[in-house]
Amino acid sequence: MDKYDIEIGDIAMTVKTDENEDFVRFVVDELNAQLSAMLSKNPHCTKLEAALLSALEYDCERIRLEKKVKNLEAQVALYTANVNRLKAENQTLRRSAESANNETDEKE
Repeated sequence: MDKYDIEIGDIAMTVKTDENEDFVRFVVDELNAQLSAMLSKNPHCTKLEAALLSALEYDCERIRLEKKVKNLEAQVALYTANVNRLKAENQTLRRSAESANNETDEKE
């Protein structure tokens, strides 16, 4: 795990993470941008309130994305089952075609 010194909303802290420094900086920049936008849109909003609203927004997005991932995983499972069924059907049809060809060859 690596340690990084970061600053979010003018609050300095050190975080430990398995993520690389570029990713950590990107996330910190995104969060600071969201906090700044929220504070400029709502001048009576405190930094703490903006941070809590940002956390709520990010968590809502995470939950939506988790649901989407589960839906996509279910679709992939369905597609995989269909592909496997079609492969089996294809194999059966090939055997039938080969058998029919062999019968035709024997009659000639």
